[in-house]
Parts: sequence; C-alpha cells; structure tokens
Amino acid sequence: MVFPLLPVGLVDSTIFLLPLPKLIGRMDTKLITDKIVAAALDVGFSACGVTDTQPLNEQGKHLQNWLRLGYNGTMKYMENNLDKRLNPSLLAEASKSAIVVLLNYKPERTIATDKPQVSKYAYGTDYHFVVKNKLNRLLRRIQTEIADCRGVAYVDSAPVLEKALAVKAGLGWIGKNSLLINKQFGSMTFIGTLFVDIPLCYNTHIVPDGCGNCRRCMDACPTQAIVAPRVIDASRCVSYLNKTHRGTVPEDLQTLVGNRIWGCDCCIDVCPYNKQTPVHNTQELMPRDELFELDLAAISKRQLKKLIMRLPPRNQSGTGS
Repeated sequence: MVFPLLPVGLVDSTIFLLPLPKLIGRMDTKLITDKIVAAALDVGFSACGVTDTQPLNEQGKHLQNWLRLGYNGTMKYMENNLDKRLNPSLLAEASKSAIVVLLNYKPERTIATDKPQVSKYAYGTDYHFVVKNKLNRLLRRIQTEIADCRGVAYVDSAPVLEKALAVKAGLGWIGKNSLLINKQFGSMTFIGTLFVDIPLCYNTHIVPDGCGNCRRCMDACPTQAIVAPRVIDASRCVSYLNKTHRGTVPEDLQTLVGNRIWGCDCCIDVCPYNKQTPVHNTQELMPRDELFELDLAAISKRQLKKLIMRLPPRNQSGTGS
C-alpha cells in the first residue's frame, strides 16, 4: 500500500496512516457499499455514489482539446498532471474505488439583485473544509464500523475530474454550463471524492442527459463564455475574471462583469432544475447576517473574505483539519 506521505490536515488531501488493511473476508461487497452510502448520508452528505478508478479516456479527449484552444486562460496549472487527472488510480497508488459525494449548498436567503453579488457557494464557511471534514468522518466510520481500509480525500483542489467521477457514480449528468446536475439537488452542490483501497460495488447506470433542447444557461451568460454545450471558455467566464484571472481584465469584459464582485450565478439561477430543489441545512454553510446588511461595494477585499469562504472556527490559522 503506497499512498503519498503528506502531513495530515492539508486542504488538498487528507492521508490516514493506518495499519495495512485486512482482507474483507466473506462480507459481500454490495452490503459494504450499501453501508458506506448510508454512512455518507448519515454524516450529512446529500447524495453518494461509488465507481471504479479506471482511466477516464473519453473525458481525456475533451480536456486536451479544451486546453489546446486555450480555454483555461491563465490557469496554467490545468495543464499539469494530466496523467493523474485522467487516471484516478495514479492519485493514490493501490486505490480501487472512488466514493463520490454531493453536498447541497442552495441557501434559503440570497443577496438582493440590486446589490453587489457574491456567488451563493461562497456564502458560508470555505467548502473545502466543510466537505473534507465530512469525508474524514465518513472514512473513520468506514474504518471502525464497516471495513478495514486506507483512504485519501480530495475536495476540488487536486488533479481530480470530480464531475466525471460523479457521472460515473450515477449522481447526475453534465449540463450545458458544464456543471453536474442532480435531479434532486440541481447543480448547487459541492463534490467530494474519497478514494479507498478496497473493492466495492460500482454504479452501472449512467443518468441520461436531462437538458434536452434547453439553452437557458447559455443565453443567460453575460460574457457568452459557454461557447458550445458543455464547453466553457474560462477566460471569458465572470467567475474566472473576478476571482482567478491574473492581470488586467479586458475592457470589453469589464462592463459585462457588472455588480458581481465574487463569482457568478447567472447560469445556475436560470436552470429549471434549481427552481424546486430543497435548501440546505448544513450549519457551516449558513451565511452571516452582515452579508445581507453591509454595503459590500464599500468594504475591502480583506473584510469581504471574513464574510465569505470563511475558515472554520478551529482553523483560523488556515491549516485545515
């Protein structure tokens, strides 16, 4: 068993150094898988699916073409570790299964549209910590109650094609805005992945595309960054321009960013699948009242960061948990 030996608590991965796993024995993998899914829901995730760690060959062709067209903008890191992005088993040697989870983040209250806009995913505590902490709890539950194993957790910060794995795990399909859409929770979900070194029962039913002829997300994009169904020119995406872009934003795009100061929700707000989905009940993701009361345009970026994507109380140093 050779997992990369990194310190416990890094945001990009969590390593649990435990004794070598014992054989599962005669316990049926279907029963183990069912117990893991039930445990995932019990620790607070909205949905859970399981798939293998075989290479993602079809997604590889799409990713390489996307990079060739320069749609990653200044996100040059997307060009690194392509082998690991396309072959999940390389992320953690000897991993056999990917446990993929979703966490609903749809808020009950939103910022008035005439005020500076912050993307709803950023209303509460930094989701990297929230989702990873829950994955840590899930792994401990698996190890103590279900099966001996080793695992490593990733939350949107390592070369993992989370959306592709979520589709393989039966959790939804990729919408025309390139986001995962789940029938029950829409596209306002965080994705987390737990790789483990035991075989499980893998999903065999791929959820069919539910978008049909709808193109509301494409039409709603203020910068026309959705250049084709499921193809995003990130260099034009508002969420990229006001958070990730390095350098000066082109003049022709500056005015289109409008009053959006952190992220952009235009494409998810018009998606029919997000209209009737339930609001989340995760305490860590609840926004502070100040987010709705302060003039966000008048405060500094430092003050804004205290309101959105907050560190958990026990992680004010930023070290993770």
